[in-house]
Amino acid sequence: MAADTTATQTPLSISIQQHLPSTSSALHSSFRFQPQSMAAMKITLLAVAALLGTASAVTYNVGEQGGWTLNTDYSSWVSGKKFNVGDEIVFKYSSAAHDVVEVSKAGYDSCSIDGAINTFKSGNDVIPLSATGTRYFICGITGHCSPTAAASMKVMIDVASGSSSPSSPMPAAGPGASNSPPAPPSSAATSVGATAGFGLVALLAAGLMA
Repeated sequence: MAADTTATQTPLSISIQQHLPSTSSALHSSFRFQPQSMAAMKITLLAVAALLGTASAVTYNVGEQGGWTLNTDYSSWVSGKKFNVGDEIVFKYSSAAHDVVEVSKAGYDSCSIDGAINTFKSGNDVIPLSATGTRYFICGITGHCSPTAAASMKVMIDVASGSSSPSSPMPAAGPGASNSPPAPPSSAATSVGATAGFGLVALLAAGLMA
C-alpha cells in the first residue's frame, strides 16, 4: 500500500513598502515656481513698484485758498515748499479776469509776455512738473504783473528730482469748488507708505530671485 504524502507548502510573504515623500519635500514641491509663474510675478512687482512711485506725487493749488489773484504774495506762498518731478500745480482763477503765461526768466523779471512759452486760459489750469529746472509764470493781463510789487501775479517754481516734502499741499479743485477748510496734509503719510511698499516689493523680488 503506497504511502500518502502531503506536500507542505510554505506561504510566500512579500512585504511591499510604499515610499511617500517627506513633509519638507512635499512643501518644497508645492511652492516651487514654474518659469512662467516667476515671469508673471516679476511683471506684477514692476507694476506695483510703478504705482508706489507715483503715490507720493503732490498737487499744489497756486495761492491755496486765494487762488490766482491780485491779492496774494506768491513769493511767500512758494517759501518752504519743495516741488518735485511728478508733482503738479493748479492755477484757479476767473478766466474773464486773468490768464496764466509761462515765460522765460527775462520775461518773469520784466513782466513781459514777449516770446511766451505757453499761455493758459481755462481758469483751472493743471500743469504737470515733468522735468527738473525752474519755471516762470505770470498773468499776461496788463498791470497784473509788477516787477517790484510783492502782491503781483507772478510765481517762480523750482522743480527738484527728489521726494516731495511740502509744508502745506492743497488738493486740486475746479473753479466751482466750495470754500470748505482744506484737508490736513497727507504727503508725509503717503511718502512713508510708498517707502514701506518699496521695501515689501524688494523683499518679494529677492525671494523670487533666490
